[in-house]
Amino acid sequence: MALVEHYTDSQVAVITLSHIQSGNVLNMESLSALQQALQAAVSDEQIRVIVLRSQGNPFCLGMDLQALQTLEQDESTAKKTVDLYVEVLTSIYTAPQPVIAVVQGAVKAGGVGLAGACDVIVATEQSTFEMTEVILGLIPANVMPFIYSLRLPPQKLRYLVLTAKQLNAEEAKQLNLVDEVVPAESMERMIKGMIKKFFRASPQALAETKRFTNVLFGEKMETGSRLAKEKLLNMIQNPEVMKAIRAFNEGEVPSWFGKFKPEKPVVL
Repeated sequence: MALVEHYTDSQVAVITLSHIQSGNVLNMESLSALQQALQAAVSDEQIRVIVLRSQGNPFCLGMDLQALQTLEQDESTAKKTVDLYVEVLTSIYTAPQPVIAVVQGAVKAGGVGLAGACDVIVATEQSTFEMTEVILGLIPANVMPFIYSLRLPPQKLRYLVLTAKQLNAEEAKQLNLVDEVVPAESMERMIKGMIKKFFRASPQALAETKRFTNVLFGEKMETGSRLAKEKLLNMIQNPEVMKAIRAFNEGEVPSWFGKFKPEKPVVL
């Protein structure tokens, strides 16, 4: 089965994360397939809207931990994987066409960046959003440039990253991480209605809107992405981080997992 499937229907490019057995995790193979599908859509002047969806639940559970474990001693592949992930997010963010994320189910870690780079995020009521990287000794460095200030205020982003808090769809909407929340049975009607609105607008005006907002935030985005790649590559080389990833892959917990057993009340 293909990791990513894509087709065109009535000037809409539909890209599907289609390997839900793995949680649609991101690795060199899936990222390469996704980038190819995105580039085909972006370069086609007939395409007016791009839809990014999954074949059910989950939407995307982030980076492939099994693949990540092998990157410790392979600096070249690690750099290519990190670069490719940022390229995918950049392709989504800078696409001249509006990009709609259709989220059904769980979104974790790098998957938050995948959705966050889209122009519109529509989620079902059952969807959840979670940045869990700190549990592995990592940070969502490459995700942050695409949601920091753009979708989440700085302190709220820090809170969500530090606590690895899971947000339900309505909570995510209240924080602006999601634009619309609908019952699963209403998703089809919602997305078609949104596409119809985009089809009433000038493609040039939509593209110029995205280009102009890119310029307004461009320098921050480029600097943030560069710093993020450097930070993540450095952290991947940390032996403690790799030990934690191996522990998770083997069904164990990292060395820093502790038990909180206070002798006195925390709240007076």
